[in-house]
Amino acid sequence: MTEQALQTDINGLLIRENPLPAPEGPWNIVDILDYGLSAYPERIALQYREVALSWFDLESRVCSVTGWLIAMGASEGSRIAVQLSNSTVPVEIFLASQRIGAIWVGINPNLSRDETEWILQDCDAALFITQQNHKINNPNTVVIESMEDDWIEILSSCEQISNSKKEVNSHSPAAIAYTSGTSGRPKGAVHSQHNLLWPGVSSRTLYPPMENEKIGTALSLSVLNILVIGPLFSLLRGTTSVVLDPSNAEKMAKQIRDAEINDLLLVPTQAYDLVHSQSVTAEDLSSLNRVVIGASHTPQELRDQWKEKFGFSCTIGYGLSEAPSGVTRLRHDREYVPESAGHALAPVDIEIFDEEGTHLPPDSLGEICISPRQDGPWKGVWSPMLGYWRKPKETVEALKDNRLHTGDIGLKNKDDHLIVIGRLSDVIVRGGANIHPTEIERVLLSFPVVDEAAVIGVPDQRLGEKVYAAITVNRDIDVHEISDQMTKHLARYKIPEKILIVPALPRNAMGKVDRERLRGHFL
Repeated sequence: MTEQALQTDINGLLIRENPLPAPEGPWNIVDILDYGLSAYPERIALQYREVALSWFDLESRVCSVTGWLIAMGASEGSRIAVQLSNSTVPVEIFLASQRIGAIWVGINPNLSRDETEWILQDCDAALFITQQNHKINNPNTVVIESMEDDWIEILSSCEQISNSKKEVNSHSPAAIAYTSGTSGRPKGAVHSQHNLLWPGVSSRTLYPPMENEKIGTALSLSVLNILVIGPLFSLLRGTTSVVLDPSNAEKMAKQIRDAEINDLLLVPTQAYDLVHSQSVTAEDLSSLNRVVIGASHTPQELRDQWKEKFGFSCTIGYGLSEAPSGVTRLRHDREYVPESAGHALAPVDIEIFDEEGTHLPPDSLGEICISPRQDGPWKGVWSPMLGYWRKPKETVEALKDNRLHTGDIGLKNKDDHLIVIGRLSDVIVRGGANIHPTEIERVLLSFPVVDEAAVIGVPDQRLGEKVYAAITVNRDIDVHEISDQMTKHLARYKIPEKILIVPALPRNAMGKVDRERLRGHFL
């Protein structure tokens, strides 16, 4: 498919042929609970604190929530925005929304009022389901006062509607994931039910479900990709999803220990806090068999510190909202490569291209692009997002040439390890030379005194951009000492012209460094 051939619909979404069905089901989210209901209806499917829902209980609740959404005016194609704290409720609403063909829109509870209002306007939400502390002046707002008593009262007052009453097109828009928005306003990546199923279905072969598997999710379930690789992932594996409260390291460790979680998803910041907390011991996390760390770069030093403290290696992944989740995993049965983000998962091919669209050989830096696997049982199954909500130009740019252009810079070595360098948009051009912030950040993080580091380009009339860095430290130090040490590891033109010590790096709702806000510290 060429760029000229691409066409979009009225919502800016790509018009294309449907991908092939997955080699095994379920083939839509409407049927996701069917196997568990028939095989082990009394086994726990979803748990949060003292609330433990069996597959039968969860099906009953979803039927009630489906009736409630319809009574509230939701219908096929309407956008249902959800901004709730963690519990079983966001999962129940998501599953119910899919049964009526509505479009689920997750809004991170950490977003500001302005950011929330902007997303609601952008997606034209028919319903905004939230809590009192997030209530805004929107006529379509539904406030759930209590995630326990109030929710139970809502469920008991609704007609239960069976999923058999509605046939849903698994390739139609099903959910919108708003990108992190580290610069400018976020874009809404639209996904179909087909898109949202492949991570969990394909995982059954790569990581066969463990006996008594409990997958813990300590990130906001009002974020679509967390919902996909947390509860949805677990349900597709026929195991138990345990919803955790995002919290500090000590409280998180207690939740893991009390629930006996053996599989956990983290972002690097959470992993860092667990490693460096003196109150958290290896015994606290002894139930864990696997920990997947993703969402942003995981420095090699943090990987080594995790293994040293907890006695096992973490699993690194790379993904993005447009995919809609992780597309690589570090394989512990293969030779380890430092800084690797792992190998491509079964449904996808990952290749590196230059600015002209030329495929690059191993060990060449270029843009990371993702396309469907061209052989095997997953041939032609994977598809990226349908496009960006009502942004046809951006949709065509991201999906041209029948592949997803990630906007990330990286390389693949001869053994197909993917190494992610950074964002194309983050590249600093100083005096005509391209500088990747990640290579400077790695050097800064190699110094024991530095806890966190972020490097940015700041406009300069003569050079185009200057290299500036912000760091957090664990003791007093003269930044000139750091600059002097960096000359042993980097070319002089890559040494930051200013290093600023800050109390904390500014981060967005997904925990990624907000480089635009950081740039404000220097201007």
